[in-house]
Amino acid sequence: MNTQEKHQYWSSLIEQQKQSDISITQFCAEQNISYQTFYTWAKKLRTQPEPQRLQPILVTDASVENVNVVTLVLANGLRAHLPIHLSAS
Repeated sequence: MNTQEKHQYWSSLIEQQKQSDISITQFCAEQNISYQTFYTWAKKLRTQPEPQRLQPILVTDASVENVNVVTLVLANGLRAHLPIHLSAS
């Protein structure tokens, strides 16, 4: 099992326990998993940042003539000034 599969597996188990009506101790016993391992993974997944995902942006029509630059403003305030004819590669 690779790292991503382990993260998915443990995320799924932790979510199952949250949605169950049983204690973590009882859940671990029923699933035949170590209580310590469960807590280790719960902590690891809780403190790990979300993986970054790339989101393609396609500019199909510049509504203003003579526009040479598109400014992308992110939620955190970061600005990227990109040439209008930037290659996809």
